[in-house]
Amino acid sequence: MLFPGQTIPLVVFEPRYRQLVRECLDEGEPFGIILIREGVEVGGPAVPHPVGTTARIRDVSRLPDGRLRVEAIGERRFRILALFDDRPYLSAEVEFPVDDPGDPSVDQLEEARERYRQVVRLRDVAAGEFQRSIEAPATPRGLADAVGSLGLGAPIERQRLLDAMDGPRQVRIATELLGQALEAMHAQAADAVAARYGSTARLN
Repeated sequence: MLFPGQTIPLVVFEPRYRQLVRECLDEGEPFGIILIREGVEVGGPAVPHPVGTTARIRDVSRLPDGRLRVEAIGERRFRILALFDDRPYLSAEVEFPVDDPGDPSVDQLEEARERYRQVVRLRDVAAGEFQRSIEAPATPRGLADAVGSLGLGAPIERQRLLDAMDGPRQVRIATELLGQALEAMHAQAADAVAARYGSTARLN
């Protein structure tokens, strides 16, 4: 899955997707990344969820075995209107929906922003990193995209966040995902600190 603003590394090995990369580079266009609802990821047909994210290629390098290492960044959501199978890869007619900001309460938005800061802080502690100040996006859409980019929960749960087009729903789902992650991340951070500072190697 991919959210706007999120960077994603890909290794492209299927001929149809190598063709897609060439066409995107030649035409200066993004491609779409979308979660599969039914089917398989490699080979064979697949039915995607209706909402995905466009991905702009930022860097491509060729591996010795012919595979392509691609770095792309998410740009904006799209919704599928029609699917086509007239190319080696699946293509679609899409629209770019506009959010309805709605009116999440200030308290709800601030609660979600604080949970976001806590999750990022705990993730950093577990990785042995530190940020003096953690910025939390101030809008429902910005926060939803930032939370989705953290990769919390199962893909289908993040898909709910990608599908949400109104501010109150974006904030509510983001708050749920962050809350579900906090307990597990507290434990991971505590284990990481204990291993880091309680080991013989560290004390020596």
